[in-house]
Amino acid sequence: MEVIELLDAPGMAPLVKVAPLLAVVLWSLLAALLWRDGFNDLFERFTRPGWTLLQRLATLLMIPLRGLMLAAAAAIGAGLTTLGLLINIGVILNLMRAGKLLLAG
Repeated sequence: MEVIELLDAPGMAPLVKVAPLLAVVLWSLLAALLWRDGFNDLFERFTRPGWTLLQRLATLLMIPLRGLMLAAAAAIGAGLTTLGLLINIGVILNLMRAGKLLLAG
């Protein structure tokens, strides 16, 4: 069964409407988890004595790039998780519909 058929299953319309909200919630959670420990090495390098000013400047310039990379990784993870959840729910709804048809007829 194709993904489009699963997403077009009866009962999926309200779930597809809620999917963007779910994706935003998942993105926020993943971004917070990644950001919590994602900068430790850069801050340690920036604050540790013994590093030259040029190395500290390079580290300081790397922080925004690291933030963008972590946010992008969280967005990809949230999008794929949301799509996977919708596909699994579509399979379950189709199985329930098939069970009802078997019991009814």
